[in-house]
Amino acid sequence: MYANEIHAGVTIAGQDMSGLTKDEATTALNRFVNEAKDKPITLASTAKTWDLKPYNLGVTIDVAGAVSSAMEVTRKSNVFVDMARKLNLYFNGVDIPLEGTVDSAGLDAVIDQVAAELDVQPVDAGLAIQGVTIAVVEGQTGLAVDRDALREQLTEVLLTLHSTEIAIPMVVTEPEVQPEDNEEARAQAETMMSAPLTLTSGGQTWIFAPEETASYLEFTSEDRDGVPTLVPYLSAEKMAAKLAGITPLVGIAPVESTFKSDGAKAWVVPGTPGTTLDPTKTVEALNAAALKSTGRTAEAVEMAKDPELTAEEAEAMGIKDVLSTYTTKYKGGENRQVNVRVTTEYAVAGDGVLLAPGEEYSFLDTVGPRTPERGFLKAPGIVPGLKMEDVYGGGICQVSTTLFNAALEAGLKITERKNHTIFILHYPVGRDATATDEGANLRFVNDTGHYIWIRGQSDGIKTTFNIYGTYDGREVSIEVGKAYNVWGPYLTTILDPSLGTGTTAVADYGQKAMMYTATRTITWPDGRTQVDEFVSNYKHRWMVVLVGTGTTTTLPPITPDTTAGP
Repeated sequence: MYANEIHAGVTIAGQDMSGLTKDEATTALNRFVNEAKDKPITLASTAKTWDLKPYNLGVTIDVAGAVSSAMEVTRKSNVFVDMARKLNLYFNGVDIPLEGTVDSAGLDAVIDQVAAELDVQPVDAGLAIQGVTIAVVEGQTGLAVDRDALREQLTEVLLTLHSTEIAIPMVVTEPEVQPEDNEEARAQAETMMSAPLTLTSGGQTWIFAPEETASYLEFTSEDRDGVPTLVPYLSAEKMAAKLAGITPLVGIAPVESTFKSDGAKAWVVPGTPGTTLDPTKTVEALNAAALKSTGRTAEAVEMAKDPELTAEEAEAMGIKDVLSTYTTKYKGGENRQVNVRVTTEYAVAGDGVLLAPGEEYSFLDTVGPRTPERGFLKAPGIVPGLKMEDVYGGGICQVSTTLFNAALEAGLKITERKNHTIFILHYPVGRDATATDEGANLRFVNDTGHYIWIRGQSDGIKTTFNIYGTYDGREVSIEVGKAYNVWGPYLTTILDPSLGTGTTAVADYGQKAMMYTATRTITWPDGRTQVDEFVSNYKHRWMVVLVGTGTTTTLPPITPDTTAGP
């Protein structure tokens, strides 16, 4: 009986194997293992549970070994011992435990995840700043997953393949720093706030009262021979606003690299480095002074400060060749001359405007509002209705016209330009450019692939713009055709009782309507050509004649003003 079978009373992991052959037992045990691997084991805490499946943790069971052990229960000793064991099996039975392996990396990953959610770190004893006093802050114990115990329990349960619940073992963790460990730090902090702290630089002095010093104080923990040690220090972050106010008063400002020109070429004038406050090292110096009971003065530490535009950066911009020069002349009234001179300065931001490759220049945005506070005066200017009136900034269009022609002859891409509504003889025919609050603007783009430098100067009568950059070989020619669509001015009369009967006077000579087209041709070094057209449309304005209906002549004929101009 049971010659090639497992004896009655023998189980493997609680599974009855009585009377099964080795192959039958192997099949039965494999079936049990595969089913049990998919049944969860629950890890439980007071706050959360996790379900783990043996299959996902790489549990491998030695099925063959377990079956062999079951077969040998009554076959591994002499006949008398084996008979005694067989007899015992009828009363007590024998259970063969499962043996196998668990993926240790996967198991540790699960434990890490559980610990990350359950661990509560202990809080070290600390110090708190309250005004100019230091208060002791007691530490707090923490709570942590007992990783070794949990690993042992999990491994044991996983290899039984029994679906069960495991209470996650936790241990109390003590703070590393106790209140007595912070006595030295407390004494140092009290010294730092014990008296005023002084910062000096070049004869200047800034004094920090104890209350202010306290507001900058913080504590950090340093590892000293494996022992976490609390250290007081002045926070550079907290002092940033204070030092920002001091910085402009310390050091020597750098001299910026600039450009100079003679009308034919431009060159770089190298800047020189300066010095400025080094906030990090200055705070370190203040920190060292604060730790002293006497001699609590620190010298502001300076560091080198390069110009915003270094000579190397300026040279790389390629500002060297004159790309175009254009000049207009007109002697208007004194106020107009002031406006032209002031506008020219604003148009080039004083010493010149640098325009990066692809950047657009806007005349109105660069010049800004034309107000008396900014130096503008009233002078004749064109207003809606094709009229001339005194306005602040009258005459600025001489500047926009001059700059437009400089950009035009440099071959730059013109993105916005409008002609005046009134034809003005002292501007180049078909090549004027207006700028108004009503929306007309002059805009152009630097399409040279290098920086350009726009320079302008004016004495109020003669206005010149030079554009410098790197010459790329483009050649520019401009032709303005004859006027077309010319008509008018039409005549209208107005009865005027202030004039004698039959007497006439011209109140407005009007303006004929006409159009011009300026054609610019750009020829590139490779032979390509680009043609741009700029159309000017001058509006018709009625000629107005006054016809007298009275008995005497009181108004002489009006002679047109040929000197005034926008």
